[in-house]
Amino acid sequence: MRLKHVLLVVGFFFPILSFADRGYLYEGTFYRQGKDYLNRLASTSNDRLQNLPEDKRQICEKRYDSLLKDGVLDIRIALGYFDWTTGSPLRYYGENYGYSPSMDIGGFYALSSILTSSCRGNNQLCGFRRESGNMYRFSKPIRIRGKTFTARVEVQFSSETELLSRNTGRYSANQSSRSQYTESFFKNAIRNADVTFYFGHSRNGGGPDFNPPVFVPGTNKLNYSGYYKAKRPGLNKMLNAFSSAEDPTEIMGLFSCDSRDHFLRKIRSLSPHTGVITSLDILTVTEVWTAMTGALDSLLRGQCQKSFYQSLRMTAGNQKYMTMDGVFE
Repeated sequence: MRLKHVLLVVGFFFPILSFADRGYLYEGTFYRQGKDYLNRLASTSNDRLQNLPEDKRQICEKRYDSLLKDGVLDIRIALGYFDWTTGSPLRYYGENYGYSPSMDIGGFYALSSILTSSCRGNNQLCGFRRESGNMYRFSKPIRIRGKTFTARVEVQFSSETELLSRNTGRYSANQSSRSQYTESFFKNAIRNADVTFYFGHSRNGGGPDFNPPVFVPGTNKLNYSGYYKAKRPGLNKMLNAFSSAEDPTEIMGLFSCDSRDHFLRKIRSLSPHTGVITSLDILTVTEVWTAMTGALDSLLRGQCQKSFYQSLRMTAGNQKYMTMDGVFE
């Protein structure tokens, strides 16, 4: 995903670098954006199935019957290698992060804080507990259609540190292992999870991507034409995961730029039962991050088509650019 303007655990690794007093790059901004969006949702009502038209009610019940058939709503979120590429060294709040620093570590810690925060109003993206022995997995009981289920959310990120120079230099071996781990996590989610969300770059159709950016040799410009568009590495791996799945993920969220044009048709051709949430253009970070926040809260409430769609689109930007296909159709 290319940004319109400057302003989505590996058990054996741990992030190495942060400008500590401010947390990780963009962590505070991700947290504030998520909480502000949840505040918009706190007063929105939950669906009452008896008030829905019969055909809409049956479709919604069928979707949640499939999602909850084993008593667990299994949501897995893969944060891609989310570099902030401007072509120049980035200075942020007075700190020099060098070329193309990573924001997915900040995204992980922001989302962790949101998950474990106190609940407000009708919000359900809150009140989780981190599972013992796994800092990346969170769980809580939820009530859907008068029954209690377990919601489990696992989040993995892709960058070993915030600095590209370290991820491709002294920590390159660790970075390679982390990228492979998160990519495998994403593919396994497609094969096994109820809900799979990707937040990161579309790489102009070459993503989803869990690796440091590939540049045009001798420049600081991403190599779209010679690598991402030519080879489509992430897309091919994602489609292979769908092809090899006996029962693919029920809902796929691709929170990245122009993901509908890049990915939707091929996913739906391989897995027509999978509902897909996508974007319609090159977006700001805020639009995809808040849309993912809304989708998570809506799923945890057991929302149906109209209210789910509303949760994705609570801002003017999200109304213009976020959509879904086959989720409740």
